[in-house]
Amino acid sequence: MYKISTMKAIIIAGGTPPSKKLITKETTRSSIIIAADSGANCLWKYKIVPDYLIGDFDSINSKALNFLANKNIPIERYPCNKDLTDAQLALKKSLQLKAKKIIFLGCLGGKRIDHLLGALGLLVECSNLNIDASLKDDYQTVTLLKKSTTIYGKPRAIFSLQAYGGTVSKLSVIGSKYSLKNHSLKTGDVLTLSNEFQNKKVKIQFKSGKLLLILMHY
Repeated sequence: MYKISTMKAIIIAGGTPPSKKLITKETTRSSIIIAADSGANCLWKYKIVPDYLIGDFDSINSKALNFLANKNIPIERYPCNKDLTDAQLALKKSLQLKAKKIIFLGCLGGKRIDHLLGALGLLVECSNLNIDASLKDDYQTVTLLKKSTTIYGKPRAIFSLQAYGGTVSKLSVIGSKYSLKNHSLKTGDVLTLSNEFQNKKVKIQFKSGKLLLILMHY
């Protein structure tokens, strides 16, 4: 039984497959794994059994589907002509299960930039519901900030900030290689790309708006 206050959902989508190491790192005793359609392909390869399989199954490997069907896990199949993406369906399931933290894997990279834009929309939906959410791969983590925070990383680790959906007012960045004070960051402004940690933490402060944080893992 999962504790509602701590349960984390790990959603595996069908973009660039995450490594087995990353999936294992994110998995805890209070987490569940939801495979969204072809996101199950890498799980089949790694011999990892998710808690749920969801999607229209237009891109899942037939061997992966058969493998999971034999594991007697809940499988929710939807028609191909639908209004929600497979990742959105997986998010919906996570919310039904009362997840308080959601990690999206397999949403970055790949050939479909439209799916990447849709994945950013998943962060917006989670933010509106006060759900802690992020997109991750083996190289970076993307989160959406709607209030000031402190981030942590190794010295010289790279991070970038981008306004999302409008101007971010009175943005200050403290403790980084390139500091900033009370800046109005507009959508598309490249001033806040490729900054670096000086020590192990950076303070990000702003008055209003939403801010995309891209934190590199190296």
